[in-house]
Amino acid sequence: MKESFQDKMRNIWRKLEGTSHFDDEILESVLKDLNRALITSDVDVNLAFNFIEHIKKRIKEEKGLKFTQREQFLYIIYDELVKILGTGKTLDINTKPFKILLVGLFGSGKTTTASKLAKYYKKRGYKVALLGLDTFRAAAMKQLKQLGEKIQVPVFIDENEKNPENIIKNFSKDLEKYDIIIADSAGRDALDKDLSKEIKGIKREFEPDESILVIPADIGQSAKEQAQTFKKLVNVNEVIITKLDGTAKGGGALTACYETSSPVLFIGSGEKVDDFDEFDSKGFVSQLLGMGDLNTLLKKAQEAFSVEDAQKASKKFFKGEFNFLDFHEQIKGIGKMGSLGKVMNLIPGMGSNSVPKDFIDLQENKMKKYEYIMQSMTADELQNPNLITGTRIQRIAFGAGMSEEEVRELIKSFRQLKKVSKKLNPGKLKGLEKNFNLKKLQGML
Repeated sequence: MKESFQDKMRNIWRKLEGTSHFDDEILESVLKDLNRALITSDVDVNLAFNFIEHIKKRIKEEKGLKFTQREQFLYIIYDELVKILGTGKTLDINTKPFKILLVGLFGSGKTTTASKLAKYYKKRGYKVALLGLDTFRAAAMKQLKQLGEKIQVPVFIDENEKNPENIIKNFSKDLEKYDIIIADSAGRDALDKDLSKEIKGIKREFEPDESILVIPADIGQSAKEQAQTFKKLVNVNEVIITKLDGTAKGGGALTACYETSSPVLFIGSGEKVDDFDEFDSKGFVSQLLGMGDLNTLLKKAQEAFSVEDAQKASKKFFKGEFNFLDFHEQIKGIGKMGSLGKVMNLIPGMGSNSVPKDFIDLQENKMKKYEYIMQSMTADELQNPNLITGTRIQRIAFGAGMSEEEVRELIKSFRQLKKVSKKLNPGKLKGLEKNFNLKKLQGML
């Protein structure tokens, strides 16, 4: 949704370029484009209409904000989108074991989401276990087991048992010693009687503290009906949106959350176990509008780098004293934060669409190549790049499976970066938020 919506919003901003005040004709034209952007992102037609009417009313009535009319227009769009999405929510883990049941249709991403959720709570100090209750899909149990092994979380499955209620009974005593149990249930292509009966039975036997609906971002307008039905079956109170990776529209899933008063807990934006973020409506809308999300960026950076290491790296960088060992650690840390495009989306005024995707892909491929090359270096070479000449280049290239030219390219880029770093003044690296007076706007938000 972000990429599609951001593209359309950029076209709207171009219409307003250099305009501090716009008349009714310009306003109607811009609002028409905005309405089209919402509907083509699968936002419910009635919801989109009401949204546009609210904006139109506020633009005409609200005075006194310390913005140009163009900036005020952006602020009002932001404010109204946040209202639609509601505020984010976190689960109150107040019992032991705290039982979470994931429900949804076939292909919604429940199994992958179960592992992502497990890792999320494990990183926060909880003792977590996964429970496989999908007896319908043949590979579901094996997939859950593999994912559990990857994140080092215990998985309770029984591939021979076809009744999920019996699986719950058989493992009930084993599950008591954990803080959180995350149960992965089966789905179907549609909400039929068999699935309804199965879900009700699981709820009765498992007695979940929270039932969470997993909805894929590409579900479209059918999400509203699906959310309402699952809410009746197992009293769904929260939602996790999956597959929000830029190719999906996402508006249908978000509309469903609004219509059923079910807040979004998390957003899954890829297949990797770390492609999983807490949902914050303000940050999410900021990204939609190309304003970035500094809070999320800082959270990701804190998870990837310790404060102490970051301070040391910063001092060495500005003194031009860093080496390949430091460079390697920084590349690994950036990789932990997510794809380069996603990280750019969090920087104010630097949405991933402001840079061609081909260029971003090229830089990501380069970073991977650089990491492989540095992994082929000895400890002495990492600490003293000046040692790397002649036969060392040949050996490193062979060990990394790269060409000698690619090794020389890394060395050249590294030396250029080192020269630039000595000339930089960290006190002057400010002012990212120039577009739309973002600094002033974010102070209001």
